[in-house]
Amino acid sequence: MRKSSQQASLPKIIIPPARGSTPASVSDDPEMEVISVQTDKRRDSSHLTPTKSNALKKLRHHDEDITNATLLQAITALTARFDSQDEKLEEMSNQMRKNSVMIAEMSKAIEFNAAEIKECKERSLETSKSLRGLTTSHKDLASRTSELERYKRRWNLRINGMKEKPEEDPRREVIGLFAEIAPHLVQKLEDIVDTVHRIGKKEPGKSRQLIVQFTMRKYRDEFWKSTKNSSVCRDRGVRLTEDLTKEDRLARAALWPLIDQARQAGKKAFYRGPFGYIEGKRIDST
Repeated sequence: MRKSSQQASLPKIIIPPARGSTPASVSDDPEMEVISVQTDKRRDSSHLTPTKSNALKKLRHHDEDITNATLLQAITALTARFDSQDEKLEEMSNQMRKNSVMIAEMSKAIEFNAAEIKECKERSLETSKSLRGLTTSHKDLASRTSELERYKRRWNLRINGMKEKPEEDPRREVIGLFAEIAPHLVQKLEDIVDTVHRIGKKEPGKSRQLIVQFTMRKYRDEFWKSTKNSSVCRDRGVRLTEDLTKEDRLARAALWPLIDQARQAGKKAFYRGPFGYIEGKRIDST
């Protein structure tokens, strides 16, 4: 019995068929077929995973070390860059705060200057108004002065053409002339004639005008009218005129062509102060 069991445990030797022979006899034995399949599996080991070597493990571990160092370096560089950016941002923030303060100060300065300019304008307007007022007052004063001067001269008459003598007495000469013009006033002439004097610069061979001031306007007006057609004045070459201001003389000179034209046309034309009148209608030089 033992002998038979030993024989049963011994491996069977299987002789593979020759190349090119038909494996018909092999396929007929199931035991040989199993052994053949196992043998084929051992031969075809392409489906098995190869075992990793120690060198590959070391290489991969070294690669991991390099990668970590690179990452650490990159992180450090990024951190430094972020720190630099933070410093720049902080600097920009500080500069913006400074600019804000500067803008606020400039705004205050602009507001102050605007207020000063406004105040200066108001003062300038007030000054202009004051100057206009002064100008108006000056004009009014000048006008009033001119009116006063014109009013005072209404007591005067000028005499042109009366010969000037050396060491003469102008008042006595004028009273003698008026006695010839108005004999009925001889007794009153001393009281009628107030002052007499010549005006202007002396020139050889030329007689200066005489200004006669009367004590009463009615006598001045009487002589002014009576001497216009006086034969005594024509014979002696004397002419009496009004004592006008410079402004009135210039105004009358400008109006003379109109007055003369109106008179030649037979119209009533005359002067009164700086104005002219034609048929009762006033005209002026302006």
